[in-house]
Amino acid sequence: MPDERLDCCICHQPQSPPYHILGGRVYCARHYALVNKPHRGFWQASLIQILGMAALSAGLAWLGNAIGPLRGLPLLLAGIVLSVLPAALWLIFFYRQDRLEPEPKHNIVAVFLTALLLTDVIGRRAVDEWWRVGEWAGFDTTTSLLAALCILGPLRQAMAYIAVRVMVYATEEFDERMDGIVYGTVAGLGVATLLNLRYVLASEGVALAPGVITTATTALAQASFGGLMGYVMAEAKFSHRPIWFVPLGFAVTAALNGLVSWLIAEVSAVGLTVDPWRSLALGVAVALIAYLTLIALIRRSVTVTLQQSS
Repeated sequence: MPDERLDCCICHQPQSPPYHILGGRVYCARHYALVNKPHRGFWQASLIQILGMAALSAGLAWLGNAIGPLRGLPLLLAGIVLSVLPAALWLIFFYRQDRLEPEPKHNIVAVFLTALLLTDVIGRRAVDEWWRVGEWAGFDTTTSLLAALCILGPLRQAMAYIAVRVMVYATEEFDERMDGIVYGTVAGLGVATLLNLRYVLASEGVALAPGVITTATTALAQASFGGLMGYVMAEAKFSHRPIWFVPLGFAVTAALNGLVSWLIAEVSAVGLTVDPWRSLALGVAVALIAYLTLIALIRRSVTVTLQQSS
């Protein structure tokens, strides 16, 4: 009886022995090479975004203090620009660094917009109408922490997860470990953009100095934890992982998302005043730690799976 022929788990083309196998899955030669391909453009774009947003935020905050408060329409327009600026900067730098083999633009846009819309249609309603978080979360430190850990973090992480899972996870374009991190980061930026827009519109514009720092730290935090969630999803797809791997990864990233978002708000408080510079420092530190952790995890995963296949 002839041996059963196996198909590539990405493109589903029939393969012949000897098979390229990673994590118990069969790959064609092209996708075997792609799964563990380094994605230098992503890391460069992320580093530029983190450091660039820190420098730009500091510069704009200083400028805001120097020129004095804006009012009316100029303030509102400035706030809206600040809301979309972090995502725009990351996308521009990502595509400039990743010209040779970029992710399909329509996939990037689809994940970003899906995360943004989900955060508005589901996330905002859940926070404002279902759980009415604004009515009780600010009562004391305990209630604000519980709201962040049990509601805000999980909801934001869920919006990013659903956007990636529905739009790209099962497609042939999701054919590398790095794809999970890339699309997870984009989904996190979509969540952050909506949060920042709601923040600006609810305030009818924001003071320039604290506003730019708030929008920057929100984007850095959501992009970081979106990237971590994307890594978990990619590992589940390309490696042999137990059934609890993704739920555990989601729970950890959701808890970290809520905790860090809470900390960023808390550390800015100095007595009865607000010092947003402390928030910016924490946001940059969290983003750098998250992406250094992702680099280490990717390198470890590649080493382990290549050892298993040899």
